[in-house]
Amino acid sequence: MPKKIMHIVNGDSFGDKLRASGIDGEILVWRESLYEGPIGMQMSDSDLLSRRATYMSNRYGIPEDTFKSQTIQQEAKLDTLSNVDEVVLWFEHDLYDQLMLCYLLSRIEEITRRPFQLSLICIDSFPGVVPFYGLGQLTVDQILHLHGTWLSVSEDQHSLASKVWTAYSASEPLSMAALLEEDLSPLPFLKKALEAHTARFPSMQNGLSAIQQLTLELLVDKEVSPPSLFQNLSEQASHYGLGDLQFYGILNGFWHCEHPLIQVIGGNKLPRYNEAWPPQFENQRVKITEMGKLILMCKQDHIFVNGIDEWIGGVHLLGKKDVWRQNAVSTGFAKL
Repeated sequence: MPKKIMHIVNGDSFGDKLRASGIDGEILVWRESLYEGPIGMQMSDSDLLSRRATYMSNRYGIPEDTFKSQTIQQEAKLDTLSNVDEVVLWFEHDLYDQLMLCYLLSRIEEITRRPFQLSLICIDSFPGVVPFYGLGQLTVDQILHLHGTWLSVSEDQHSLASKVWTAYSASEPLSMAALLEEDLSPLPFLKKALEAHTARFPSMQNGLSAIQQLTLELLVDKEVSPPSLFQNLSEQASHYGLGDLQFYGILNGFWHCEHPLIQVIGGNKLPRYNEAWPPQFENQRVKITEMGKLILMCKQDHIFVNGIDEWIGGVHLLGKKDVWRQNAVSTGFAKL
């Protein structure tokens, strides 16, 4: 009887190529972004799912019913894994993928008396592909070289992933800071990814996250089109695994706050879910405002001026004061 294999992959582009490579087994594309929105230990919890659907609708225009149905279908698929002989996880080194990987490892561990073999392939490079951003870059022929190279998931990897998801889901960041002091080597790309995660918190100096800081720095000397700005940032911050929709969400936050940090010249909106680029999108220009310059120079504070309403894992950052921030010097956290 043929061996039944389920491949869980990180995106539609790679999923299509993996399928075209003729690999044996079913392919499940994991589409939910665990990088953002409210997070909890039980992602299938109905209340949490509703709050996440509302967040994704408000931020990106994803219809709530669409988000809910896709998430429920994915979670239901995990509950049927006992019907397969092997599950293979295909992921990359960046923060976006490492969070998915830790969730799936901790979620699959919940399946009692797991009868199937669990395997993993996780890479940060491929011969001849420079710079390497992710599996979606690979050709079908290159993917053929990865067939059968996966390794069994160890107990240490399972245990570490569960610790990560517990810390990531926590309502405060201190447990994640403590976890970063532990041995993270069973998942070799995890330490750098979690360091990037801590840099998503606003800084003590000006209330900007590392990605927000870099975005404004790229605008200091010139006006840039939104697609070019995303490309420039992606090249310098590839370890986040940030998508264009997420980046335009960041720009919208800068643009439509009480005291804007940027202007978008030549346009009145940025693309949202399933929307084509607006006319002349590549001719639009993003320009830093005077307030943006003051915040970048630490003469003003983004949160004090504009407030915040963001989720970073299970931590809800809300308001203008008493907000968790990260100290770039000590890699610790405090409220300010």
